[in-house]
Amino acid sequence: MRKRWKGAWLLLLALKTFGFQEGDPEEPTGLECYQVGPRGGMNCTWPSRSGSEAITTYTLHYQSLKFKRNQTQSSQAPAGQSWVVIGRSNLTRNENYAVWVEAGDGTQITPRLTLTLHEIVKPDPPVLSLEDVTPVVTMSWTNPQWPEHFSRDLACHLRYRVSGTTNWTRVHEGDVEPNHYEFSSLEPFTAYEVQARCIPEDGKGFWSDWSPSQTFQSPEAAPLGLVDVWQVASPAESGEPSLLLLWKPLNSEAARGVIRSYSLAFRTGSDGAESPLESPCCNASLPARTTHVWISANNHVGRTQPANLSLERQDLSAPAGVQAVAMHGQDLRVTWEPSKDPLEGEPTEYLVEWAKECSSSKAASLGWVRRAAGVHSALLTGDFRPRVPYQVRVYGLYPGGFGASAPVRAYTQEGVPSAGPQGLQDRSISKEASVISWEAIPLAQRNGHITHYTLYLAAPTGSPQTYQPIAATETSYNLSGLEPGTSYQLWMTGSTSAGEGNASSIHLFHTPDSRWEAVLASLLAVGFLLFLACVLGAVLHVQLLDLCHKVLPSWCWEKVPDATHSRIMLHEDPHSYRGPLVRNLDAEETPITELDIGEPAENVNQGYSTLPQLESPLPALPHSGGADDWTGSKPRTEELVPSSPTLEETWGDKAPVISGYEKHFMPTPEEVLGLA
Repeated sequence: MRKRWKGAWLLLLALKTFGFQEGDPEEPTGLECYQVGPRGGMNCTWPSRSGSEAITTYTLHYQSLKFKRNQTQSSQAPAGQSWVVIGRSNLTRNENYAVWVEAGDGTQITPRLTLTLHEIVKPDPPVLSLEDVTPVVTMSWTNPQWPEHFSRDLACHLRYRVSGTTNWTRVHEGDVEPNHYEFSSLEPFTAYEVQARCIPEDGKGFWSDWSPSQTFQSPEAAPLGLVDVWQVASPAESGEPSLLLLWKPLNSEAARGVIRSYSLAFRTGSDGAESPLESPCCNASLPARTTHVWISANNHVGRTQPANLSLERQDLSAPAGVQAVAMHGQDLRVTWEPSKDPLEGEPTEYLVEWAKECSSSKAASLGWVRRAAGVHSALLTGDFRPRVPYQVRVYGLYPGGFGASAPVRAYTQEGVPSAGPQGLQDRSISKEASVISWEAIPLAQRNGHITHYTLYLAAPTGSPQTYQPIAATETSYNLSGLEPGTSYQLWMTGSTSAGEGNASSIHLFHTPDSRWEAVLASLLAVGFLLFLACVLGAVLHVQLLDLCHKVLPSWCWEKVPDATHSRIMLHEDPHSYRGPLVRNLDAEETPITELDIGEPAENVNQGYSTLPQLESPLPALPHSGGADDWTGSKPRTEELVPSSPTLEETWGDKAPVISGYEKHFMPTPEEVLGLA
């Protein structure tokens, strides 16, 4: 080590004396020259001019200072080139040289550089090789060819990095053994690349270029962390509900190897036994009655600790006030208020879930992230598509289950609706007003949150009228001030924060005519009056009939009997019927028996041909005179003779029934006998 420090001190002294510095050739400062390998030529570079002098022709001069004093040689570079290589045949070993550069006009642009040829050698890069990767990665290298008269030893540096990264890690010189090195503290199952470079051990010379990268992969180790597992209810192929278990594959840092399988165990009840299951990544179908799930990841070396998911209760206290706001047009920021269950206490962590709302399968687009119990916000990053609605939920996870918040709809970037409201209908409420109803725009065509609707109404004459804003929650609107008997065209649009969208299909409707309305009103009024008259007639018919009897003459309301339809004549022979009062002239007349009528008889027979003896004078009857006329003042007596047979005796069982109505209106026996 002391020898190394002495060599380094001498090198610094030489640099100060001769005016050049040791360093990487890729970082030149002024004029620099080095020998390419122990048998190569001398390569010199210098800074070029800029501007109009960039294409100047440069000439390198080198002068011998030891063996061929004052002998100067030159090498001209092509126009615009700021480097030149002097062949080995033009140089003398162990010679000291003074080197400088002049421009085409003879101006010296660099100071004179003094050097010795064997002290500016730049070795070739070493050749790396991988010896072993298990259990420790060992890297070795072969030094470039080196002449015997040069120093036999070369000092080498190593650097390594994870493949695909930009930052290198240098290995400390004291840890490097001659021609090999054992790596430690590497990340398991990670790809690395290694490079090496060398310099003469005495420090006289330049570092070689870095060797080509040698790549390797570190050995596997047991995986770390927990599997991020979640669930979603899903109908099975048989139609019975089931539980679809989802989990995320471990990242490379946690996997630390190739994950071969996942070990699952689940329980379907509080007293049920655990059922083991081996499954590939990254889902498994379990019974719907599953209450607990354990899962771990396996590689060739070991497995992770089992992650636990409790599904025993799904109605615990859930976070409230969930809000999802778009960030930068590609992410979602979700915030919520903390939850606390009376029995379970505070949740152990929160889980934020999102999925496409219009997707036929929730599991296909489901994503989730976890947050600690004290965190109440999450920035969701992923493959969010613009104008696509996403459903976001926040779950509070407890040892005994979870509680789910109400879902909220979110868009990372909104657009105008691609369609208008559907199913426009009209309903007239008067000749000047109608109610317009519609159905909401389909979710897949909204392209954002609907802020309001706009209604357009066009009459046959004039420009369309605009009615806005109509709240997005409304599904009907009252139009007033319409012209009766007029046809209208109607269409609607929806708007989001991005602007107004496409219009709906045109709806035609016609307002009712006022003339038909008057006719209809008249008909209704007449019908109502008739109905009212019928009701009053049914209720007051007795009073109305009595009033008619008092006001109208009797012939208007009194019924006159029809003797032709008397029930007495119903049993007469229709061929011999001549009327109730017409006698048969061919029949032998019954002899008239004279009666001595004195005072009224005490009893009156019911027969038509027998009259009792009257004990009191009869009242005077109207007469036309004659010898046989009798007055009521002169009593008369007649001899009683046997009476003729009665009607019942004559007819027998076929005697006609004489009602009181007929008795009242039929002629009396006296009128029949001509006594009246």
